Amino acid sequence: MKRLLIAIALVGRAALGQNAADGPILAAHGLDSSAFINMYVPAGAVRLIAWDRDSIVVRGQKSKHDRIFFGGGRQGVKMAVESPSGGDSEPSNLVVYIPRHGRVSVRTASANITGEGVAGTFNSSSGNIRLSGVVSSVEAESMNGSLDLDLTTPWLRARTGDGHLLIRGAPQDVDASTIGGTLDVIAPKVKRGQFVSVSGDIHWIGSPARGAVFDFSNHSGAVDLALTSTTSAALTLSSVSGDIENGFTRVRPIASPPRTVRFNLGGGDAHVSVRTFKGAIRVRPQ
Repeated sequence: MKRLLIAIALVGRAALGQNAADGPILAAHGLDSSAFINMYVPAGAVRLIAWDRDSIVVRGQKSKHDRIFFGGGRQGVKMAVESPSGGDSEPSNLVVYIPRHGRVSVRTASANITGEGVAGTFNSSSGNIRLSGVVSSVEAESMNGSLDLDLTTPWLRARTGDGHLLIRGAPQDVDASTIGGTLDVIAPKVKRGQFVSVSGDIHWIGSPARGAVFDFSNHSGAVDLALTSTTSAALTLSSVSGDIENGFTRVRPIASPPRTVRFNLGGGDAHVSVRTFKGAIRVRPQ
């Protein structure tokens, strides 16, 4: 308790920039600007906010029966919501302020995760994940939850099972997949993209960036590309048994083998490959 009171006093000035509506301070600690934060919140919700302070402050509400384990040094800390009995924890609602250039590893069971300007890895069994801002890199995965990723980042990896995966913003290198969930991509600055599903539909909206390389792959789900009139790309569409529909009827296809369609839009500056087993492929004007 004495250590916590001292830490709260040290970061008191930084705490002035927070919102009292976030709840009371539950833990606080001084950190290096590039510190690593390992966090586990089983249930409820956790919101992470990057700020320009060399400290971590945890605010919010937790069950009176649970405790927050918190330990570490200036280079990194580990925190977790724990039940003293060893059973399931009650839902917590936490807001965590961390250094802008730090990195996190966040895990939850059913708790939803929200991140604003925070880089690192985000994993949940069934919780939803929503991330935004300018970050160095992100890896996000939820087995059954949905992901909404509105990020500007050089590298992004995203996975979900049956949840909805939405990618927007300005990521450059994207590796995204679902099992049965819908995958929607509205991110015109992607330079390399690999988009995969087993049975969920994949939708791309926009114009691929100049020199971009995209690979879309699906088993039984459809792949739908809604392209702008300024698109410049070389497209290769192939399916074992699925229908292939070219909505740019004015474009003359390049000579193709059976079940494969190749054609260029504009100068063919980007390279787009779409493969399915029995899912339909549609390429159409936006």
